[in-house]
Amino acid sequence: MRPNQKLVEFFDQHYLPLRLRSRSQNTVRLYRHTFRKFAEFLGRPAKLSDLTDSVVSRLLSWCREKELSPRTANKLRDQLLAIWRFACRKGVVRVWPDVEPEPEPERIPQAWSPQQLEALFAAIRQTRGWVGKIRADLFWNALHLVLFDTAERIGAVMRLTWGNVDLDSGWVRFPAETRKGGKRDRAYRIDRETIEALRLILIPWRDDVFTWPYDASYIYARYKRVLKRAGLPFDRESMFHRMRRTTASMYERAGGNATDLLGHSSRSVTKKYLDPKICQRDHAIDRLPRPWLDSPTNRDPAPGG
Repeated sequence: MRPNQKLVEFFDQHYLPLRLRSRSQNTVRLYRHTFRKFAEFLGRPAKLSDLTDSVVSRLLSWCREKELSPRTANKLRDQLLAIWRFACRKGVVRVWPDVEPEPEPERIPQAWSPQQLEALFAAIRQTRGWVGKIRADLFWNALHLVLFDTAERIGAVMRLTWGNVDLDSGWVRFPAETRKGGKRDRAYRIDRETIEALRLILIPWRDDVFTWPYDASYIYARYKRVLKRAGLPFDRESMFHRMRRTTASMYERAGGNATDLLGHSSRSVTKKYLDPKICQRDHAIDRLPRPWLDSPTNRDPAPGG
């Protein structure tokens, strides 16, 4: 290990096997995306010696100039600082990071409304073509029903195997290894409609429920087509995670505890998933008086007045 070593080499040789050995391939993919962005900013492959407060701060300024979101910029920062701290503990880099994150606006969580869900499933039924050996409409329909019934993340659902699906009893199980954090299994009952949708995509010799025969990132491009056809937003906040927010919000509205459903460690995390248009039962207008409506100036004039 040396300060002029390429950052990606240090990652592959040391950080990946020691810190990310049990993490998902998607986590590794996101780190590699960070390296590509850092190299684009520098105009060359990044080195360990580039991990300085000045360079990383200028990277965040560059992200603003490129009109990348503060969330994206902070994701780059967080991953670079994680490797940076690791390198400090190993004695390769001497100075610890001191780079403030970009301020992030706190957005209102957006879930799909019942009318939007109706439009989404209508668009799914109209989808033509194939996903591997499965009709595209059947693939997307089963995928969305599982997402809705379980509120699981798309990564876990795409790794679901038939060995963890019991169509007779109506249960699906997500092993810890397929879920974010990799610490806890989760099992869910699924609706009769979902069971029938899964039966329609069952191929006996195949282990994966949702086999995606293309590059992993291509599923988002295909999904945008479905959302466009439904007349729905197709920005980053409207991808598969919006279904997770939808289930959480509707479950909370029906009297359930969304924190337990989502497996969150605290209520403050869950609040970032709950759309107030769906699950907030008490709004200001439900309690506030409107005294000016009863003021003398607003009363009907007396006859002949």
